[in-house]
Amino acid sequence: MKKIILIMVMAIASLGAYAQTDNMYVGGSVGFWRNSGDNTTEFKILPEIGYKYSDKVTFGAVLGYDYNYVNSAKVNLFEINPYARYTFYKNDKFSAFVDGTVGIGLGWTSYKGGDDTDLAATYQIGFAPGVAYNLSNNVSIVAHVGFVGYKGGNNASQVPDQGGLLLDGNDLTFGIYYNF
Repeated sequence: MKKIILIMVMAIASLGAYAQTDNMYVGGSVGFWRNSGDNTTEFKILPEIGYKYSDKVTFGAVLGYDYNYVNSAKVNLFEINPYARYTFYKNDKFSAFVDGTVGIGLGWTSYKGGDDTDLAATYQIGFAPGVAYNLSNNVSIVAHVGFVGYKGGNNASQVPDQGGLLLDGNDLTFGIYYNF
């Protein structure tokens, strides 16, 4: 599992290293969530690559890994979430944006006490607002705050179908970008 994650990170980093334009960026985010009351654990590593088409429009994709321990089941998902970003406010250091995203996740679920595994699948469509702060010309800190849209998955994914406006700690992410 560690080798797969390392290969994904290296592939995205190498794409950025060969970028011949100053409109590319690479980065990503990681997350960890533990709820001891419900005995749930979640870990995410989400490398990202993007292309700035203009000052207002950006296209990118998050390619990541998501591990969940829920209800005595271990869920391992590989995700791809392409997005189009619209920046509606920008100055020298700060920008505010919204990402329109469609994503899928595929993986497997293994259950405690047995050798059974099931195919796990998740999906989402919606908008994720965010902010970015430029530390320098090449480095930015990015945060996404919430999600408006629809998320769901099959029974093995342990993700219930849900829609609307989500503004909880599970939908808050922090990341770093390197801009070429």
